[in-house]
Amino acid sequence: MATLAKPIIKFDHHSPDHVLTWEEKVRELHALDFPLAWSESHGGYWVLGSWAEAKKAAEDWETFSSDNDINCERRGGKGASIPQRAYPLMLSESDPPLSNARRKVELPYFMPKVLKSYEPMVEKYVDDAFAAIAGREQIDLLWDIVVPITARTTLSLVGYDPDDWRDAALSAHRVSFTRETDPTYPLAEVQRLQAGFRAMLAERRKCPRDDLASAIANGIVAGKPLTDEEGESMMSALVFGGFDTTTTAVINAILWLEGKAELRQRLLAEPKLLDIALEEWLRIWPPSHGIARTVMRDVEIGPRTLRAGERIYLWYAAANRDPAKFADPEEVILDRPKVYDHLAFSGGGHRCLGAPLAKIEIRGMIRAVLERIPDYAILRDAVERYPSFGSVSGYLAVPMRIGGMAGAS
Repeated sequence: MATLAKPIIKFDHHSPDHVLTWEEKVRELHALDFPLAWSESHGGYWVLGSWAEAKKAAEDWETFSSDNDINCERRGGKGASIPQRAYPLMLSESDPPLSNARRKVELPYFMPKVLKSYEPMVEKYVDDAFAAIAGREQIDLLWDIVVPITARTTLSLVGYDPDDWRDAALSAHRVSFTRETDPTYPLAEVQRLQAGFRAMLAERRKCPRDDLASAIANGIVAGKPLTDEEGESMMSALVFGGFDTTTTAVINAILWLEGKAELRQRLLAEPKLLDIALEEWLRIWPPSHGIARTVMRDVEIGPRTLRAGERIYLWYAAANRDPAKFADPEEVILDRPKVYDHLAFSGGGHRCLGAPLAKIEIRGMIRAVLERIPDYAILRDAVERYPSFGSVSGYLAVPMRIGGMAGAS
């Protein structure tokens, strides 16, 4: 029978200390008799690092709710973030059947045939970014290459003007590491973008186009049109969630590949190996470290009992390094068996819809850097990480010397 004991771990994924020590915390959690411990930060919550149990919890919405029930009108869930968001993201912070119905509105734009059609668009944005840095000796990998490509791709998909990417990207960037209660939270910028989303939705109801904004504007869920509030929230999730996760994955890979000339040539020559490597980089450095759930009924996980109403953080960064699942979990092994089992894109009914598109972008940007900047050098002392990994484990600056660029391929 499970015990009520709560092993305590000093854990706050919003703290600057966590940015520096998260890998040590992973080891600390896995050194316990079972990788589940209690954090006293933010009112208290469980931190789960077991791959098997995190996967199971992500799939069990009845026990582990995503719902952000601000007004306690349903089951009282507190959403997918710790602390609870004041502004629910209505797609990711809802449970079936509602979440499934909302996902169906967006799903046609993430089908394999449609995703294939995005590849030329991504290639164009890659070419544009590299053309803009021609002749320079030093750039910022983040702001000169990666962000323009990811931002323009996301905005094009949604139906937003891709040339207006800077304002949206800067706001999304700051939202990723700033809590809503922080005085530096970009509230005015977010509200301005959301007002723009509402205007887009109103326009698309009158004049639909072949884009996600039109699908949301005219979406029917449970026999009713999506409300303005639902539509705005779904647009916000697409825009604010579509930049920094992909951006972070690319930068993590480019940092790791620096100085590995033979491997870089091999990855260019063997596309299938690059695909597997991409999954391994996502496993060991997931851009989004975890997701929160609300425990809806008493449940046993390993030797411990979780009580209804408690919060739990499914720490995917730790689950992806669970030695019970992955041998030598801290090592990058490019031909790792079952590497696709990682949880970098979450799991269950809330697995990221945009994951296939993100992989197209990541693959395209990594190939472009390896082909066109074969002798790049990261200025590591000047690399800046986010001050908090509350949402995304991202970067503020990644300066690099590029020397003479090779011709575009």
